[in-house]
Amino acid sequence: MSYMALKHTHLLLVVLSIGLFFVRFLAREAGAGFIRAKFFKIAPHIIDTCLLASGIGLILVVGYPLWPINWLTVKLLLVVAYILSGVVAIKASAKSTRWVAAALAIVWILGILHLAMSKAF
Repeated sequence: MSYMALKHTHLLLVVLSIGLFFVRFLAREAGAGFIRAKFFKIAPHIIDTCLLASGIGLILVVGYPLWPINWLTVKLLLVVAYILSGVVAIKASAKSTRWVAAALAIVWILGILHLAMSKAF
């Protein structure tokens, strides 16, 4: 796969991951029944796995080192933090825990976007 195709695939997965996170979180908070559909239980795992794989693929294609610690290493760690926070925001039973985890996920998203655009930390 060429660099541009991989980059555009990665960007599409970013939009899908973030968009689906917001839809799932807000639907859960509103008590919407459609959120229990099989699609909403399986798709986020597939999208986030492909997101990580495409990110690692971009690192390999570009040949950018992860060590010593640089903006890309931090970005990769923030993606993992976003995914973990998103899982807690969707699955936690306490409403306050869900909202704190969702707020953290948004903070991680903003950090990821900053690093992606500035390539500095």
